[in-house]
Amino acid sequence: MMRPGLAAAALALALSPVSLSAQEQRVEGDPVIAVETTDTRMNEATAEARATSAKWLAVVENPPVGATNITFKFPLEGYEHIWVLDVARDGDYVTGRLANNPHAEGWSYGDPVRVALSDISDWGYVDAVGKAHGYYTVRVMLDYMSDEQAAEVRRQYGFDD
Repeated sequence: MMRPGLAAAALALALSPVSLSAQEQRVEGDPVIAVETTDTRMNEATAEARATSAKWLAVVENPPVGATNITFKFPLEGYEHIWVLDVARDGDYVTGRLANNPHAEGWSYGDPVRVALSDISDWGYVDAVGKAHGYYTVRVMLDYMSDEQAAEVRRQYGFDD
């Protein structure tokens, strides 16, 4: 169980496996990075993801040729920000299946979810040339990783920064 004031941000949606640092936790779910709920940069990343979600929803509703890994993140059980794949829009909601093995009790990899659009904390997709779009919280999590791991995530996601 997470301490109050911490949110768990799942890292496991890497485009290929990534080695994990000591800062990351592994209980019974996929690896996560614990981030204080007051972390300004993470809260700004979530706000940016929400502010740009219309761009992502356009991709959900009409995926460009070659787009893959259309995904979103939301706070499962209020604290574990977890990725979802097989995304579809359902009015003011999005549906899909958990893309990580959650720590939250009663949930498993692949479980179906229906999430209010207002609860999305991040989104992403990969275009036809392999460049990742969105993934705002992943960019913040780079600072919580070792230099080697962060470089590998940047390479996997096609981040320029």
